[in-house]
Amino acid sequence: MPKLIVTNGESAAERLRAAGIKGHILPWQDMLHDGPVPPGTDLEEVSDVRADFLSQALGLPFDEVRADFAHRDAQVEVHIAYSQVELWFEHDLFDQLQLIQLLSYFSHEPERMGLSLVQASHYLGVMAPGEMRALEAHRTPVTHLMMETAREAWEAFTAPTPRPLATFLSRSQVSRVYEVLPHLAPALHRLIAELPAPRSGLSLTEERILRHLQDGPMKVAHLYAAVHSMDEAQFLADLPFFLRLDGLAFAHEPLIFGLPFRSSEAAGMRFSPGDESAAERSYRAYASAEIALTPTGAAALKGGFDHACQNAVDRSIGGTHLMPGAMWRFDRTIGSLVLPN
Repeated sequence: MPKLIVTNGESAAERLRAAGIKGHILPWQDMLHDGPVPPGTDLEEVSDVRADFLSQALGLPFDEVRADFAHRDAQVEVHIAYSQVELWFEHDLFDQLQLIQLLSYFSHEPERMGLSLVQASHYLGVMAPGEMRALEAHRTPVTHLMMETAREAWEAFTAPTPRPLATFLSRSQVSRVYEVLPHLAPALHRLIAELPAPRSGLSLTEERILRHLQDGPMKVAHLYAAVHSMDEAQFLADLPFFLRLDGLAFAHEPLIFGLPFRSSEAAGMRFSPGDESAAERSYRAYASAEIALTPTGAAALKGGFDHACQNAVDRSIGGTHLMPGAMWRFDRTIGSLVLPN
């Protein structure tokens, strides 16, 4: 059989095809940085939880999301039928979480001959065909050390508290992490910054949103571009960004105002089969909405309002469920976890 190529999403898959790279190309298609991720490497168990979250968050039919995951997982589970398996992933958080999920899975497989990794320091979805072909020449065999490092990272990411992740990152200066998986530690540092801050209760992305709005109202699309560009390794797509806006706009005490509806309505309509006009109208209405800072949002930026506490934030990052009574925080000024009160 031909080789199996697993990559981050459909854009990268299209670029691989355009470059003429031979093989069965499989996009992994999961924004693991948002929502609950259970421990373990069983693909079916992880996909059950992820499909439930994504269908609710994005306004998509559960059965369709779950079926897509089942089809995806089945192709990886029969990897021994392929002559080779290549993992194509880039440097950002979106990709690195997918990569450690797959490497952790393969670390428990008795047969994994022909497994190799293509690590990119640029975005696969925008590469020219020649760049993709050049990158293929730099693929490297997956080693036991790679899988062991990924397994440790996956276990830390899916743990019920962020303590194991902080412990893993405290050792990230050790040469083996950077030499073996050079983009992993920076990506996980970015992930842990999405925990609420001690005084404001804002994640790093939420804080950046509010700071941009200090200068005046902005359209959602322009705000997304501005916030997105602040990450050296840009990972946040439009729909998960919209979820963050929803959390700020539709909280008990809103920090922003101006959104016409929750993004799940826009996302669900965007992907409605056979109704492209409604999808386009819904998405355009959300993306073109002009939003502004509320007095509560301004107070949060000054530490005078605790969004996480006073708005009873309830969300998950990997295995950590943030909620009242279990509100883990991360002090970004000193780089340290703050335990729940």
